[in-house]
Amino acid sequence: MTDYLITYDLQSGSPDPHKPFLTAACSEGLLYVWQGVTYVNRLPNTTVWGVFQSADAADQAFTRAVARAGGAVSRVVVVEKRATTQISDDGNVFSDHRKIPDPRWVRSTRFETSLLHQINDPFFR
Repeated sequence: MTDYLITYDLQSGSPDPHKPFLTAACSEGLLYVWQGVTYVNRLPNTTVWGVFQSADAADQAFTRAVARAGGAVSRVVVVEKRATTQISDDGNVFSDHRKIPDPRWVRSTRFETSLLHQINDPFFR
């Protein structure tokens, strides 16, 4: 399993699809919170990451999340751009929205720790 980072642009519209997309993306294993060496970070807007067997699997999860977001906003959500890339354990993220990991939500993997912070920590909502 490999970490993949996806950056994207969704076409704006009413209602706005971004929040429903992030909700759907989380259930597909794509997060906007990333645990680095020292901090848990909010990734840049329109960036998510997850752990998948391949870039194709990451793209498929992304596509399913877009479709679910479309259902939530009752319209087709158009992806204007998307880039999927493999990231290494020593990837570096700088974020103005970061904090030391809360021990209540630290687990054995970066993904589990990031997921629990994204779901439970009001700082990242």
